[in-house]
Amino acid sequence: RQAAGWAFLKSIIQSKRYERLGVYLKTQTEKDLLLEDIKNILTEENRTLDIETVGFNRPDLTEKFGGIQLPGPDISKYAEQRSFFGHNKYSICGITHTTASDRILKGFSALLTEPVMPWDAVICTSDSVHNTISKVVEVRKEYLERRFNTKLSPILPQLPIIPLGVNCDDFNFTDADKKSSRDSLSIAEDDIVIIYVGRLSFHAKAHHLPMYIALENAAKKLPKSKKIHLIQTGWFGTDFIEEAMKEETRSICPSVNCLFLDGREQELKLKTFASADIFMSLSDNIQETFGLTPLEAMASGVPVIVSDWNGYRSTVRNNEDGYRITSYALGEGHGEDLIYDYMIGSLTYDLYIGNSVSKVAIDIQECINKLNHLIENKDKRKEFGINGQKRARNDFSWNKILDKYEELYDELDNIRVKESSQYKDLINKHYVSDRLDPFYLFGDYPTNILNTKTSLYRNDSFTNLEFDEFLKLKSINYYRDLPKKEDLEEIMKTFNDKRSNNILEIMNKVKMDQVDIERLIVFLLKYGFINTVEASND
Repeated sequence: RQAAGWAFLKSIIQSKRYERLGVYLKTQTEKDLLLEDIKNILTEENRTLDIETVGFNRPDLTEKFGGIQLPGPDISKYAEQRSFFGHNKYSICGITHTTASDRILKGFSALLTEPVMPWDAVICTSDSVHNTISKVVEVRKEYLERRFNTKLSPILPQLPIIPLGVNCDDFNFTDADKKSSRDSLSIAEDDIVIIYVGRLSFHAKAHHLPMYIALENAAKKLPKSKKIHLIQTGWFGTDFIEEAMKEETRSICPSVNCLFLDGREQELKLKTFASADIFMSLSDNIQETFGLTPLEAMASGVPVIVSDWNGYRSTVRNNEDGYRITSYALGEGHGEDLIYDYMIGSLTYDLYIGNSVSKVAIDIQECINKLNHLIENKDKRKEFGINGQKRARNDFSWNKILDKYEELYDELDNIRVKESSQYKDLINKHYVSDRLDPFYLFGDYPTNILNTKTSLYRNDSFTNLEFDEFLKLKSINYYRDLPKKEDLEEIMKTFNDKRSNNILEIMNKVKMDQVDIERLIVFLLKYGFINTVEASND
């Protein structure tokens, strides 16, 4: 997810098609870190870029850019925030990564009931992801129709299918690069290098044992002069996972030389791709939605062996770029115990997805057959590598993917401009029950609501503190909307000792908005500078 987000930002800057970049940020720390990262890219590219930051409390200022591109799929809460400014001000666009967690699934379900609009979008990175969201929405819709005994025509965002991209130039290796990488790892020229790149996690990414079993089988068939090296480049989530995987390389595939490299270091990641003969990833996890590393392998000219699973189908063409190995899973009904225990908290998210793996299988014999065929056939490896490299460059380079993003953004702009008038009863209303103005929600608490005709009287005898002293009191100066001394004094000048005043009259005397005047009046009233009852002469 983070790698994809970084690649997206980098591609925007490197494309040189934009002169201005708007960035929506929460904190100054975020801003400093991002600007430093962008500065480094700009220095590499020897170019400049106008960067405009938008504060998190002012999303409406993204209107000039058309809207906000989010790094995740949960657009509902951002639609709630937009309700304060008007839903036709700007578009909100999210993107899917993992779709298995309860938070993400609830976000998809909320698309039916939260104030999302047709000029919003959730980008699906594969057909499988699109199908997942559609199932969640359809089940929720059916429930709501039965619950309220009515047919619904919900307002939904767009769900375009746009894959992740790859910076192909980062993976353009020469024969010299390959030799240098293999030499640094003490790998002979004629040895076979199998690589896996990605998180090293058997419960959350890909169970390693099917790959280990297939590689051990292949290693035993090789002449003694040749060796199989397995380079697993990534990072371990826990010490337990690291111990398990390293221990099982020794017990399951002792004939294979197994190396582990830190995939968080870009240099080691690139060295891995440069040294490879075959890329393998037998994903079997419901958390996987796209699979960026097989695409990076294809961009490197490396043939791939992957499981026929989810997003891998969108990138790897079977028998053209490599092989997709058949996967099997149990049918509907076999996961209800898992989802129930996850729902009530008996299973953590990690244990939920980790236990789902036990109900998914990859055909290991098919994998062995395809692996042996590639190991024995250098020409086939070369053919698949060339095909994959062309595929990555022609269909998945970030320049191609950015075209699809621009088409989507233009479409959202057109929908927002042309169709928002059809939703005039919605676009300027909050309609979010837990985000209501507290002075509407709790409006029956006070005796009266201050209005423009409420009589007001000046009181000079209540306190001997001047405004500047009063505003420094510890019990007051924490206020978010602490008034300015000058504004308070200007309001007080509109009073005199004998005559009452009201907000309507004050509005005619000072150049302030009504909202600001009302907030100043309630402050003065709260602390006795003015009253609603005329002081007694007794």
